[in-house]
Amino acid sequence: MKRILSKLVHTASPEVCMDVAAWANERGCLVKLLHPPVIDEVRPYVNDDRVAREEFATHRAALERAQTLVTIERATIRAAVGLVELPDGQICYEGNWWLPYLKDHPAYKRRFALTRRRLNDNVYSLLSLWSSEFYHWFHDVLPRLETALPHLPTDTKFLINSNPKAWQLDSLMAFGIGPDRLEIQPDGTHTRVEKLWFATPVGHSSLGSGVVIRRVVDRLVSYFGANSEDNPRRCYVSRAKAAFRRIINETEITPLLEAHGFEVVLCEDLSLADQVRLFAKTAAIIGVHGAGLTNLMYCKPNSFVGEIRINGVPPAYLVMARQLGMRFSRFEASTVAIKRGQVDMRVDTAAFREWICHYLNPLKQAASRPDEKTSTFAS
Repeated sequence: MKRILSKLVHTASPEVCMDVAAWANERGCLVKLLHPPVIDEVRPYVNDDRVAREEFATHRAALERAQTLVTIERATIRAAVGLVELPDGQICYEGNWWLPYLKDHPAYKRRFALTRRRLNDNVYSLLSLWSSEFYHWFHDVLPRLETALPHLPTDTKFLINSNPKAWQLDSLMAFGIGPDRLEIQPDGTHTRVEKLWFATPVGHSSLGSGVVIRRVVDRLVSYFGANSEDNPRRCYVSRAKAAFRRIINETEITPLLEAHGFEVVLCEDLSLADQVRLFAKTAAIIGVHGAGLTNLMYCKPNSFVGEIRINGVPPAYLVMARQLGMRFSRFEASTVAIKRGQVDMRVDTAAFREWICHYLNPLKQAASRPDEKTSTFAS
């Protein structure tokens, strides 16, 4: 009986609206252009990298679509993931990054909400797939807000996930949005909104706009009083406290990093203000593909960005670093399987030493270019 009931509850398959601006135009809703398509901002930085080219091809439609602000009356925000259900029952695709993710999500397949409520306000949703994760907040959520904010009514409420993290709240203060303007969206709740102000994404989650990211950076650096004129720092972002994608022989490479002037940083031990201030003074950042490497966005122009990675991770940091005028290289580590399908990694210390010496040689200032072959390190 439980299995039958579960199938009844979790087998919905509503239609998906792939272009909410087109939907809104057909119905006479307000549609405002916020930012042009990012395809020309992304294209120059993907041609020489196989992974980036594949990502570009997969999500080309999103890159060719301008960012817009759409007003939708009587929209419903589903669960903590923030799926937008249009008044005709369609689910808005934009902000969910890949159609299979959307159609496999419990909030999409569930027929009945655990809880329903109504907000009779102007509402802007800060929710989207993975929006409460550090990288996605700063790369996806805040750029959307940056372009939309000047066009929102002054009484707008902002829908956010339950138990927002300190760095979410601190970053919103830089936008003039305090706790009194936030509405919590509990998981399992469907919120009917009198008027939703919906900003579509600026490109895609791994291929965004360097122009808009720079605006977000300038806002945060100004708000937190960061000073990029101090003596430049070199930072190694460690994932020692993470649950996965850690370097299991990190103690072997730490002396190499320290010998080249790097300090080991655990970003989870720092407030957002401290992270912004530290990385605004940073001229070289090395780290494993993960949340902490997002802080490259604050680094000085022409800084060196070194990504330690394994196969299967997206090219987000390559594209962002290049868009912001930084030198980028990635070091290929080997995979070490751990529990529940997650992985750690191991670094070849001899190859790592060669990589550091090659890319941190002050005579080598030309922007690096990753090649297509799989090797211990790729420039």
